[in-house]
Amino acid sequence: MAKINTIGPKGDTFLVHTDDYDVQYDAVNVTVAGQAGDILEDAATKVSGTSVAVLGILAEETDGTAGPVRVMTRGNPSMVDAQKLNYGAAVAADVDALLDERGIVVVNK
Repeated sequence: MAKINTIGPKGDTFLVHTDDYDVQYDAVNVTVAGQAGDILEDAATKVSGTSVAVLGILAEETDGTAGPVRVMTRGNPSMVDAQKLNYGAAVAADVDALLDERGIVVVNK
């Protein structure tokens, strides 16, 4: 019988440490295209210089039309590598503080 690959590889290469894997991820219907490591303000917007909140970090690539994808929405606590996150035009220190409020600790700054 042929092997069928029905899921793609995990894209959460930004994860440095966590106490329990998969606890911090939610399936979110993201409507913006992105890749693993993109930080989202909400399900339709990546963070920007005016962001005052964050939804979480995309854990897999999406074209914005594929339906629910994995998003790290909370920590337990979890540490993520700042070098592998995509801040876009946002100020990293401001976004890091918003992630910290969700228990997601950014390291390797």
